[in-house]
Amino acid sequence: MKIQKLFEAGEVAPHLATWLLQFETAIDALNNLPDLIKTMGTPKILGDVHPSAVLSGAVHVGKDSVIGPCAVLEGPVYVGEGVEVGAHALLRKNTYLADKCVVGHGADIKHSLCLDGAKIQVNSFCGDSVLGVAARVASGAILSNRKFNQTEVYYKTPDGKAHPSGRGHMGAVIGRHSRIGANCVISPGTIIGQHTWVGSGVILGGTHGDNAFILLKQELDVLPKDEIMLKHES
Repeated sequence: MKIQKLFEAGEVAPHLATWLLQFETAIDALNNLPDLIKTMGTPKILGDVHPSAVLSGAVHVGKDSVIGPCAVLEGPVYVGEGVEVGAHALLRKNTYLADKCVVGHGADIKHSLCLDGAKIQVNSFCGDSVLGVAARVASGAILSNRKFNQTEVYYKTPDGKAHPSGRGHMGAVIGRHSRIGANCVISPGTIIGQHTWVGSGVILGGTHGDNAFILLKQELDVLPKDEIMLKHES
């Protein structure tokens, strides 16, 4: 995905925009993510960190950000301004959360770049992925980042050609303002354009364009049953 699918002018901080625009694709940015975190200078704790949260290594928490109870941040990690990290969330090495991101209770983020306003909700996993401005991953969704055979992850360009990512671990690239529904499973190397919605429960791979609504079709059997009074012992 071209880097311009992740944000538009004025949607991210100038220093972040400058860094991103040196790359042609989002995968190039992902592969250089540790360098971005290094450019942030000396880490500081400027936000509100709950006493039970665990911070180790180089961790920066921007002003007006809140780190909830029992959250774990394993540096290097960068948390921008006005970010919410819920209770028991896990931010692993080389995670970058730009301003006003939201990480839900129990969510797990590893080596991922999340641009301004991105949301990863309750009990979701976001591994080795890139989320554009205001992209959202609903509760229980999994952005898978490892193939069964543990070989290099490939991704497809819109013309259908497969390209090496240069990574043994790669999740998804999700364009600005796109949404992943609850309990989706997104396969390694999946590319999703901007303003595209993926409905709940979809298992998705491959490359998908802008302004699409991807839904799961299913057939239901509704069968009659006898009325049974179940026990309700306290």
